[in-house]
Amino acid sequence: MKFLFLILLTISMIFPLIGQQKKGKMKNVIHPEMKTGFAAMENVAQLPLLFPNGTQTKQPLAYDATGGNWDHHFLAAFTQYIDTIVLPGGKKIREYVIFDEYGPGVLYRQQMNAWYDRSKIPNGWLAWGEPDQPRADANIRYYFDDEAEPKIDMHLKDYFGTKFYPYTEPLAFVDSGYLFANSYYPLEFSKRLKVTLRPNAQSFEEMDTKWYQYTMLAFPSDYNISSWKGTETEHHNIISQWNNAGQNPNDLSGCQTIRSSNSIKKGEVKQIAHLKEPGSIVGFKLKVSPYSKETFFNAQIKIFWDDHPEADICLPVSYFFGAGGKDFPETSDKIFNQSLTSLMFGFRNIEQSFYNYFPMPFWKSAKIFFENNSGADISQLDLELIFKPESVLAYPYQKSGYFLAKRTIDSDPDTLGFRGVAFSETGKGHIVGITFYTDRYDMDGDEFTYIDDSRTPQIHGSGTEDDHNQGWAGRAYQKPLWGGLFNGYSGAYRIYLNDSYVFNKSILKCYEYSLTKPKFVNGGHTEVTTFYYKSGTDQGLMLTDELDVGNHYDEKLHQYSIEGMTWKGILKDEYDGYERNLQFGACTDDGKAFNGQSGFRVKIDPANQGVKLRKRINRNGNGVQKATVFVDGVKLDRPWQIVTLSMSTGKGTLDGWFDSDYEIPASFTEGKDSILVEIKYEASPQKSEINEFYYWVYSYVGY
Repeated sequence: MKFLFLILLTISMIFPLIGQQKKGKMKNVIHPEMKTGFAAMENVAQLPLLFPNGTQTKQPLAYDATGGNWDHHFLAAFTQYIDTIVLPGGKKIREYVIFDEYGPGVLYRQQMNAWYDRSKIPNGWLAWGEPDQPRADANIRYYFDDEAEPKIDMHLKDYFGTKFYPYTEPLAFVDSGYLFANSYYPLEFSKRLKVTLRPNAQSFEEMDTKWYQYTMLAFPSDYNISSWKGTETEHHNIISQWNNAGQNPNDLSGCQTIRSSNSIKKGEVKQIAHLKEPGSIVGFKLKVSPYSKETFFNAQIKIFWDDHPEADICLPVSYFFGAGGKDFPETSDKIFNQSLTSLMFGFRNIEQSFYNYFPMPFWKSAKIFFENNSGADISQLDLELIFKPESVLAYPYQKSGYFLAKRTIDSDPDTLGFRGVAFSETGKGHIVGITFYTDRYDMDGDEFTYIDDSRTPQIHGSGTEDDHNQGWAGRAYQKPLWGGLFNGYSGAYRIYLNDSYVFNKSILKCYEYSLTKPKFVNGGHTEVTTFYYKSGTDQGLMLTDELDVGNHYDEKLHQYSIEGMTWKGILKDEYDGYERNLQFGACTDDGKAFNGQSGFRVKIDPANQGVKLRKRINRNGNGVQKATVFVDGVKLDRPWQIVTLSMSTGKGTLDGWFDSDYEIPASFTEGKDSILVEIKYEASPQKSEINEFYYWVYSYVGY
C-alpha cells in the first residue's frame, strides 16, 4: 500500500508540471494576424494568410473599353465620371473622377503616365517627358469618407514627383525621363475614397498620352479599418526594409538555421532537405558550383509539402528565384549573366547564389529535392534554410495557404489566337508575385485577369509594361516590388506584396496579342512564373442560385418584383474585347432598368460563411450605377456602386456587358437557406437609372 501511495503521489506531482510546461510553452506561440496599410507592408509573415471571405482586388484604370489601344483617351478612358463642384460665390468647376470606391479598403498601388505629350513632336515619338507638363499642373485631390474637402490636394507633378515627404522614395518613384511614376504609399479608408483631378490649364482635356492604374483591396463591409490619419503616419520600418532589398525582410526571432552541402552527379536526383516538424521556411538560399548557364536553367528544384504525392513546386532552379526565359535564344545568355535584387527573391551572378524570402508554412513536413539535368556534375550545392518552428509562429491550417509557384509557357498561335494564358488555378488563394519573360512580344497587349468565373476581367491592364509599374516600354530598373532585367516587359517582375490578386473559386490570367506593331504577327512568346498561396482545404465559392431577369418563369420562381421600371428589352453586346477578338463574350440577354427598386428571393447554402452576388449590367452610356442593398429587410452599410467606363473613344463601339460583384457578410446570411434581396436605386452622376440582366448567387463554403 505504501508503494502504491508513493506512485500515486508521484503521478499527482508530475501531471500538474506537464500541464504547466505546455501552458508555458504555448504562451510564447505567435499566431500571425492580418493587418492593413503600413502594418501589412511591414508584416511579411501575414502573406500566407487567406483573405477574409468577401475581400476583392480591384483596379480602376484608364483603358480603351472598345477593345483598342486608346487607353490615353481622356474623357472615354482616363475619366470615370465628372463631378461639378460649386465654389464659394457660386462659381462651378469640373473635377474629373478617376477613382471612387467604398470601404473599408486600402489603395495600395498607384501608377501614372501624365508627363509625355507626343502632340508636340513631329514624328509622334520621343522617349522623354517634361516634368512641368500643363497636365501635371492639375491638382490631384483625395477625398476620404465623404468629407467636403480633400485630405490631399497637390499638383499631380508634386504628388508623384518624390520630392515632398512622405510621398518619397523608396515608396514612390518617378522615371528619370518623366515617362511614368508610381507610388506604394498606402491609403486606408473606412467608408469611401474618391480621387479627382482639377485641371489648371484649358487644354487639359485635349492633351494626349496619359493613363493610370490604381490597385486596391476592398475588405468585407464589417471589417475594421480606420481611415488614413495623415502624413504623420509612421512608416520608417518600411523605408528601412525597402532600402535593404536583398536582406531577409522576415522577423527572424526564434528561427533555426539549417545548412547542407551536397555534390550531385549529372542525371541524379537527391533529397537536400527534410524538415520533420511543422513550421515555416522564412529564408531559402542556394549556391551552385559550377554556376553555369546549364545549371542555372536545366537543374530542377522540387518541393513537397506535408507528404503530398505530387511536387507542390517543380521548377528550373533559377525560376524559383526570379529568372526565366530559358527557351528564348536571344535573351537566355543575357539573363544568365544578369543579377536580380528584389524584396522577396533574387539571384547574384558574382556570388553565384540565389534567395527566396516568401514565408512557406507547412503542417507536417517539407521535403526538398534537387534534380541535376544540367549535363554536368555539380561539385557543390550549398543550401541554407531559415526555419521558424510552429512553437514560435503557428499558422492556422484552415486560414492559411501553401506557398506554390507555377511556370506557364505560352506561344501563339494557340486555340484562341488572340491571347496568351499566363496562369490558371482553381480553389481559394491569392497571387503574390510574377516574373514575365518574352520573345518578340508586343508590350501593348493588355492584361486580362478573370476571378471566380466572372466574364469581366477584375484586373484589366493598359499595356504590359504598365502592369509592371512602368510606361513607354520602361527601363532596366530593379526596385523592391517591381522592375525588369531589360525593360518593363521583357525580364520584368512584380511582387504583389499587399495588392494580392485574391480568388475564391478560380483565376485566369491572360495577356492579349496586340495589333499595334505589325512586325509581331503571331503575338510573340511569353513565359510567366506565378508565386501564390493556395488553401489545402476545399473551402471557396459554390454557385447556389441564378436569376435570369426578363425570363417570366425565372422571375416568378424567385418572387421577382420591380418598381419604377424605365426600360425593358433585349440587347446584344460584348464583354471587354481583345484587339484580335472584339466580339469576345458576345451574348444576347433581356433585362430591365429602373429608378425605383427591385427585389427577389434566392437560395443559399445554410452552412454559408457569407454570400457573393454577381450582376450583369450594361454600362454603355450608364457607367455609374449606384444602389442601396437590403437583405431580409435590413440595410447594408456599403452601397452597390459600379463605376466603369461608359463612353466610346470614337474608335469603335463600347463593349457594354459588365459583371459586378457585391459581397454580403455572414452576419446577414448565416444559418439561412434563402435570402430576400432588394436593390434600391440611388442617384448617380450619369444616367438616372440602373439596369440588371442576370444574377449569380454564390455561397462561401468550407471550414
